[in-house]
Amino acid sequence: MRNLPTRNRYNRKRGEKMSSEKRPPHERLREHEAVLVIREAVQHDAAVLAGMLREAAEVMVRQGVEQWKPEMFSMETVLEYFDSRRVFLLTSDGNPAGLFTLQDSDPGYWKELNDERYLYVHRLTVCPEYRGLDYGGEMLRYAEEEAARLNKRGLRLDCVAHLPSLNAYYQRSGFRFIAERDLNRSVGGRYVNLYEKTS
Repeated sequence: MRNLPTRNRYNRKRGEKMSSEKRPPHERLREHEAVLVIREAVQHDAAVLAGMLREAAEVMVRQGVEQWKPEMFSMETVLEYFDSRRVFLLTSDGNPAGLFTLQDSDPGYWKELNDERYLYVHRLTVCPEYRGLDYGGEMLRYAEEEAARLNKRGLRLDCVAHLPSLNAYYQRSGFRFIAERDLNRSVGGRYVNLYEKTS
């Protein structure tokens, strides 16, 4: 079910694209036809958003993944997001389950390749208890629809170069490698890969 009463909402039952008869039994049990809603967040949501990002960062630290740190996501930092980008919240049966942000420009990462004909995805996050259900894919598809609605050429995003599984995920999702960036790796930065998906 895709019901779009407003441009900033996206409602559908989890798994509706495939009938329950065609899905393996473990998927039928796992998906339980959850109702997913994506809406544009507001500043009032900042505490929830910050908590989700810190939780994701804590999981990365525990797993030894060098990417996000919990201290990156204070309330003040998340509130500042609303000054420079749009923030979207995914709920599953009314519970916060994921988030992502969209912005019209990203010269910090893309430098001379920056192109405002694209939307730039950042902070794509799925809460740990909802991983494995393709909620990340749901959010990327929503972002693609938003890019098309705004007559953009497509989506762009960056991914740390040292996580092959995450890079492979974006490639499977249809993103094409564009370039690698050295973000001051010699003084504690990192290498990132830049990806693009045209509409």
